[in-house]
Amino acid sequence: MSSWRATEFALIAGTFTLLGGCQYVGPIAIDQGRDRYNHVIESTTKEQAFANILRVHYNEPTLFMDVTEVDATTTMSGAASGAITNIGARAGTSGGTLAGQTGSFNTGVTYSESPLIRYQPLLGQALVAQLATPVSVDAIWYLYQSGWDVAPLLDFSTAWLTLDSDEFFAALNAIAELDGKSALQLVAEKSDVTKAKDEMASGKLNTDKKTSVILQVTNKAAGAGASDALVIYHLPYHPHDTHKNPRQKARQDMLWRLLLRLYAGTQPKCLPRKPGSEKADDAAGASNTKCTPRPTDSIEVRTMPVTSEQRIDAQLVSGAPMMRTNSALGILKSAVEPQSARIEFVTAADYDQIRSHSWNNPKLNDADLIYYTLPPNKPPPALNVFEREAAAWLADRSKERPAHVYLPPNPEQQFDDFVKVNRVLGQLRRYILIIESDVSPPADAYVAHFEHGKWYYIDGNDVVSQKNFNLISLFMTMMAVPPTNPPLSPAISVGGS
Repeated sequence: MSSWRATEFALIAGTFTLLGGCQYVGPIAIDQGRDRYNHVIESTTKEQAFANILRVHYNEPTLFMDVTEVDATTTMSGAASGAITNIGARAGTSGGTLAGQTGSFNTGVTYSESPLIRYQPLLGQALVAQLATPVSVDAIWYLYQSGWDVAPLLDFSTAWLTLDSDEFFAALNAIAELDGKSALQLVAEKSDVTKAKDEMASGKLNTDKKTSVILQVTNKAAGAGASDALVIYHLPYHPHDTHKNPRQKARQDMLWRLLLRLYAGTQPKCLPRKPGSEKADDAAGASNTKCTPRPTDSIEVRTMPVTSEQRIDAQLVSGAPMMRTNSALGILKSAVEPQSARIEFVTAADYDQIRSHSWNNPKLNDADLIYYTLPPNKPPPALNVFEREAAAWLADRSKERPAHVYLPPNPEQQFDDFVKVNRVLGQLRRYILIIESDVSPPADAYVAHFEHGKWYYIDGNDVVSQKNFNLISLFMTMMAVPPTNPPLSPAISVGGS
């Protein structure tokens, strides 16, 4: 009987051991599932953004489907069974047959996962809000504050940066170089011209014949609301190397003077006085009773027009907005259109050829490479004077290593050369190289998609394209606005045990 009781105890203990393991199902499910779902959702989101770039390239409608919820139900069950035969028999053999007691013990564990995944296609008002709403100045500033390079940030997000479209790249290149040298700072603000001003009224209150009281009432302007200007601040120069820095300071000062010239007539020459400051200004000899001179160490790039009255008060030549921002869809559209291409579709051979140029090779370039610059696609005799100068500047770039902007020998007198050569360089600039192939992409491709009978992918070693693709994806995410009443929210059960 003692043998039976020992076997019975083993069966019961084994069963409770299996069933007691249920308390570990939750932690095991998190350990096994969280990273897998995170990886798959990230990978498919990246491919979806890449697929939409290709759809815009082929003039097809975009489609975004967001994974809004993942409910993964996990279960774990255990079973144990045992049996004893020949109870009461004695050990030994009889005719070659086992005559003693025999027993058996079987166990089993089952683990299953039933995920419920909810997809939400972007339709109706949600589609308009996410894809057609222009990027705000505040959103651009948030990305700038997060450390994104200013050249792709402004080039992707803005369609206009200056009143004259020909001067766009001259301004962008100058801003990019000054920012790379820590010589300026971008800030999203309310425009000094358009923001509401404090208003003050004063009067004399006679209490009796001998005394009187001056009463002043100030109406404070409301400060709420989104920023409508990207303000460029020129930072003071602090030399640390007496042998090299004078030349660098001269170059930075020149670039700032050129920026001021590009935005001439758009900046307020004076600022309205603060309420109550008239007497102090008059004592200081201020000639203009309405405003005080504005410092020239900042440039505000407005996104909104100014009224006629505001234009007169600020002494503006033009009250038109200087900057127009793209929507999320506009970013994709302008990036693939030939006249404003920021993305280049190339063969594998062309890809290697582009990266072989010294100015596109990060191993040979001291500065971190932010974008690629294509060589002119015409033979030298067919190039105009500005294209020839741009080609010569690119050829010398590996020697002098200028960061972003072309400067002629005498920029202030050769202002036209400064504008037009930088425009040529901007039109040759590409932030993403997408390889087009008839065969499957390499296994280490960063992202790949099959479209229109061909494979498209970004090379796994192309860090420049990867960073800028990530920036485009981030723009898509930042513009996402969850709808109040989603038009469709299907629940699709994926998988099973």
